[in-house]
Amino acid sequence: MFGMTAYSLFYSTPAESDTKKATTTTYSFEKKKTTKKKNAVQKALPDADAKDWNLVLVGPKNKIEEEVSEDKLTTLSDNSHQVDSRIAKDYEAFSDAATKAGFPLVIISAFRSVESQKEVFDTNVNSLISGNGLSEEEAIAKTKETITEPGYSEHHTGLAVDVVDQDWYDSYSTQVLDASYSDQPGAKWIAENAAKYGFIIRYPKDRQDITGITYEPWHIRYVGKENAEYITKHNLTLEEFLKQLSAK
Repeated sequence: MFGMTAYSLFYSTPAESDTKKATTTTYSFEKKKTTKKKNAVQKALPDADAKDWNLVLVGPKNKIEEEVSEDKLTTLSDNSHQVDSRIAKDYEAFSDAATKAGFPLVIISAFRSVESQKEVFDTNVNSLISGNGLSEEEAIAKTKETITEPGYSEHHTGLAVDVVDQDWYDSYSTQVLDASYSDQPGAKWIAENAAKYGFIIRYPKDRQDITGITYEPWHIRYVGKENAEYITKHNLTLEEFLKQLSAK
């Protein structure tokens, strides 16, 4: 293991100073090796900061700190939905590419204010109370299964878009936003190409324990091109990516 020269050293009793020196050298070498490995991981990460505007974390356990203001929103070319102005160009490029690939996109939802989210949430709660005879507590719990609590939705950031392709939109019979959409050619194209334009599938399959949200193949989230490509390549959630950045 050590070679003949190093092995022969064990036949004589080294001086106390030599023992300390050998011990010090060994620990120094191990520490240097560990540091080198850590730096390799750090170098693989994009040049980003967990506090960057496009990496803001909003979800079931993370309430939005500041809702995007109206003057920072841009209406997309569909003339119906708004997003953060800083991502509009990349989304339009993504949409154009989808159309050229044969999968024109239909936006189901984009920016939603906390106030509008509250209206949707409360309406559903009241409907369950009056129509299903549930208590308020039961109705709120039931509503949370399908509708994000006001203040905790990524749509408040202007960085998230719910999108499906035109064929699926035209053919669905009950619920357009359904996990079965993932089997459609359009959904597969979205998943394979979103990162090129700075988007990720925000809530991947079988990662609910991390994201707190069930699989949503239609929900794309802007994080920036370099970040999106890294996250997609390494099959990460946004939460996991932010953890890696914080450890840099």
